Amino acid sequence: GGVTAEAAATLRPGRPAPLRPGSSRPAGGRRGEVTPGAMGPTAEALREAMRYMLESQGFDRVLRKMRLVSAAPGKVVCELKVEEEHANRGGTLHGGLTATLVDVVSTAALLYTERAAPGVSVDMNITYTTAAKIGEEVLITAQVLKQGRNMAFASVDLTNKATGKLIAQGRHTKYLN
Repeated sequence: GGVTAEAAATLRPGRPAPLRPGSSRPAGGRRGEVTPGAMGPTAEALREAMRYMLESQGFDRVLRKMRLVSAAPGKVVCELKVEEEHANRGGTLHGGLTATLVDVVSTAALLYTERAAPGVSVDMNITYTTAAKIGEEVLITAQVLKQGRNMAFASVDLTNKATGKLIAQGRHTKYLN
């Protein structure tokens, strides 16, 4: 799951930088700015890869309202306001959508490494600690823990943006082909 090879191919070497909230430009830099000799994809390329994925007609379209907040090598932060379309019958963030967030945002963190390989899922687990209600904003923070020759390991925390309270924590293992 996650990002297609076509989307991953849009990544180019450049300067990783946090993104200004509500902007497609890196904080402290110009759109598409590249520092000579720097390694890894640009924040703008990551944004484009995620846009390509989320605007598809496939399953990932359920995350169209998710927004990229910041990116650093091996770490990506996104946010999503829980709306009715994201909720279960109890009016809280659906557990299946939580799993999709873990999958997609951890894959984005893998794309935002020098190797820029999305890989394929081998194992994923999620611990649900509290509910996120309709109207609440959720931060999704994915961190690559280790990236080897064939396997990658990531952790993802979903937290309430207003309170910082942990909503869910996921672990994602991917085979890098």
